[in-house]
Amino acid sequence: MFYRTPNIPDIIRNSFLGRLRWRGMEISKSVNKVHFAFGVIADVQYANIEDGYNFAKTTRRYYRTALPMLTRAIDSWKSDGVCKPQFVLQLGDALDGKNKGHNISESSLTSVVNEFSKFKGPMYHIWGNHEYYNFSRQQLMSSPLYSGKEQNAIPVEGKAYYAVIPHSKLRILALDCYEISQLASPHGSLEYTQACEYMANNVNEDQNSSIGLEGVNRRFVKYNGAFSEEQIIWIDSNLGEAEELKQNVIIIGHCGICPGATDDSCLCWNFPDVLSVIQSRPCVLAYLSGHDHSGGRNVDEHGILHMAYPGVLENNVESDFGTCYMYSDKLVMKGNGRVPNLELNLRYKIDS
Repeated sequence: MFYRTPNIPDIIRNSFLGRLRWRGMEISKSVNKVHFAFGVIADVQYANIEDGYNFAKTTRRYYRTALPMLTRAIDSWKSDGVCKPQFVLQLGDALDGKNKGHNISESSLTSVVNEFSKFKGPMYHIWGNHEYYNFSRQQLMSSPLYSGKEQNAIPVEGKAYYAVIPHSKLRILALDCYEISQLASPHGSLEYTQACEYMANNVNEDQNSSIGLEGVNRRFVKYNGAFSEEQIIWIDSNLGEAEELKQNVIIIGHCGICPGATDDSCLCWNFPDVLSVIQSRPCVLAYLSGHDHSGGRNVDEHGILHMAYPGVLENNVESDFGTCYMYSDKLVMKGNGRVPNLELNLRYKIDS
């Protein structure tokens, strides 16, 4: 499996050596205890239909198999011999958009939610483009996929984004990458008008196609979206609080925000605005995303890990998921399937 790891200048790379270790380097056996653990999974995209292919017709998608692959992940978390995860981060696209055309959106959502419920702990969901192919924002806000009211969550009234403080030394920011989009924003709204302005960069008849666009301009496709200014201010405010409290921060969003960590066609429309905010704060450990089913990773010049988790529905051999263990001085991720192993030094140590 190829992961995007563009060349990093030696002066920058050397500063990361003590902070990050990839698969291929044996995970160290820390004498520190594991304080807690959590699971991560992306793009299950379940549908009770026959197998199909991606938009480009290059990769097979195993819609029915996605559910038992989710089961494998949950069974692994429930039986973990190191430290059973206390919660799971679900990075969006829990069910596939094809459910809508088959009039099985509700039944597929029920099947996925029933599977998630077998994990006895909080399941923190964010939404991707496929949630919006099936349901409106209003419907999602009242569905089991809204996690703003879960244990340890701090909701924002009327918004899909929220924060979670599962431990005194960890804050999670769950973002809404489609607050401004043609998929989620009501026609006639300010957000929809703003989305159309972004999409003016794409003159293709089918605006899900990035043909003719180059580099990061390939992000101007209909299946992406943008953050509002209000949400970006909220992100910065949370990072400021985390910095004062010496909390490590993990940010999750369906779309990527760092070129090189994900395909350019999977980046948020206004990724530079968010990237500059999180890079200005020393508390951010990582930004985790889905959307790019091949997966990818990169470390930016500020030492922040950007990682796109591979999509569950495109692997019928192994289940793609990660289990993250929080030690006193580092986060250790044990990958399964196409997810790599890695170690990441914490910004702030966890006291005993």
